[in-house]
Amino acid sequence: MKKENFETVCKDGITLKGILLIPENPKAVVQFNCGTGTKKEVYLSFLTYLADNGYICCLWDYRGSGQSSSDNLRHCDFTFSDYGIKDMPAIKTFLNQKFPDLPFFIVAHSAGGQQVGLMENLDNVKGVINFAVSGGYYPNMPLKYRIRAYFFFYIFSPLSVLFTGYVKARPFKLMENLPKKVVYQWRDWLEKENYFFDKKFYGKTVPIGQFKKYKFPIHTYWTIDDTISNEKNTKAFWKHVKSEKEISFTKLEPKKMGLKTIDHFGFFRRMMKDKLWVDVVKILNNMLTN
Repeated sequence: MKKENFETVCKDGITLKGILLIPENPKAVVQFNCGTGTKKEVYLSFLTYLADNGYICCLWDYRGSGQSSSDNLRHCDFTFSDYGIKDMPAIKTFLNQKFPDLPFFIVAHSAGGQQVGLMENLDNVKGVINFAVSGGYYPNMPLKYRIRAYFFFYIFSPLSVLFTGYVKARPFKLMENLPKKVVYQWRDWLEKENYFFDKKFYGKTVPIGQFKKYKFPIHTYWTIDDTISNEKNTKAFWKHVKSEKEISFTKLEPKKMGLKTIDHFGFFRRMMKDKLWVDVVKILNNMLTN
């Protein structure tokens, strides 16, 4: 397997950067869409495993974060929905051009799966596998985490924007630094049980997209101890999505897997190789042959 750095340009001129994990005899391409403000290295072990099983994996950063960060976040005008409307399609176009003859999959975590329906170019997608893809309605979160979320969105972020012009979260180990409009739009969606499907946003500030006309199978993993993507928030999101193929779910229970916790990011820890990743490859292989 070889690693290859790349960059590509969105239709609006924004440059995105990432890495490709390319096995010797690839059987398909995987576009991996990260969670919001998450270091992409969190996912590297998992994607290396997929690459070892024959899947070219593309790991990349959204505009305004990580390697794709702007030189001047203070004056950055990026929004959260730009991830799905502009960034994800640009990565897919790049991959389609680089590997035109290989089947195409999307594997996604959190916001990376929420916004797939905003992509304009889903024509050749064989299937999607998601981890912790849901809404994020505050009242459905455990109280302790809800307080943390309120602090981040309503106290820390506005103060950070006041003093720096953006959400300077990295020094406080909260997440990667983010443009202010990304965080503010995210915050607005979290206030609604139906997330961006709420009538306040959907069809207005958020395009109708392809959420009700997917043509591929979708499988979503969620865990009962996830503070964000719990059962209520998962159901609240997926009731708005339709596909011509099966939409299925796997509920994970940490104790039954011999684990103390999984929560929102535990899917990608190395210890999950035999407990979860093997199953993910089986599902990908099944989607590939059907």
